[in-house]
Amino acid sequence: MPKEDLSPIRALRGRDALDAIATTGSADALARLGAAFSTLGRAGEAVDLYRRAIDDYRRERDQRGEAVALFSLGNVYSQRGALADAIQAYAQAVPLYRALNLVADEAAALNCIGLLHAEAGRAETALGFHEQALALLWDAGHRLNEASTLDVIGMTQRRLGDLKAAEAAHRQALGVRRQERDRQGQGGTLHLLGLVYEEQGDVERALAYYEWALRMRQLVDDREGEALTSYNLARLYEGLNHLREAEALLQRAVDIEMRHAHPDAPHDEAELAALRARRKRAGLPPPGDTTGSFPRLKPDEMVDEAGR
Repeated sequence: MPKEDLSPIRALRGRDALDAIATTGSADALARLGAAFSTLGRAGEAVDLYRRAIDDYRRERDQRGEAVALFSLGNVYSQRGALADAIQAYAQAVPLYRALNLVADEAAALNCIGLLHAEAGRAETALGFHEQALALLWDAGHRLNEASTLDVIGMTQRRLGDLKAAEAAHRQALGVRRQERDRQGQGGTLHLLGLVYEEQGDVERALAYYEWALRMRQLVDDREGEALTSYNLARLYEGLNHLREAEALLQRAVDIEMRHAHPDAPHDEAELAALRARRKRAGLPPPGDTTGSFPRLKPDEMVDEAGR
């Protein structure tokens, strides 16, 4: 199976809500302790501390602190796989953020709820929450969060089988990222577009967008992304019987994964060994440097397409 780029999901989940907490009151101290125990992997103690902090914030009528502690509690539940509890915590944070007109925070909570519904296999429900978040972010002008939300919407639409809607969402995300000069984000969105085209059966276009993504990722030194896109390209080239090009790309992916102790490394190394054996049986020489051997679309043509 091709590999999906999860960087938009990580971007939506990765915000540090505790940056919004001051350090002046007892509730703040409890929330900070909760964060510390969460970082140590002691989720049970973190949950207890966050709940105590929430009770204190409510007594103090501190809606912002309560919302942040609820969001952080949702993060802990999510990491434990307690999806229903996590959804409930995020859902309680939403109206508090809305009352405080903290649009980006409200959108973050809605996106987290959507991600959890998707994790539970409820893609249609997830899509509704992501669409709500997108509307808030668009109105408020939070462009990079908007782009990540669009990419997650595209990923969800692809899982639902609506590849045209998925393509449209990723293209919109790509336009935002280009306007914001988010080169690393562009690499992820281009990878996701390649995945859409691959599922559509448009191998030529899939290759073009994966190759474009690979160049962008090399440009910004995104090694994890480079390995991911190299792997998908290798699979496509192998399917076209371009075994030397496939081996060079898969070798690149495995080298990066090994350097970073990536969990996919053993599996992908086994795939590389099988591919190398196949190339030898075909009587082909080792690949050497095959970068750019099979260019698909010129960069200016790609830019024109992305801007449509």
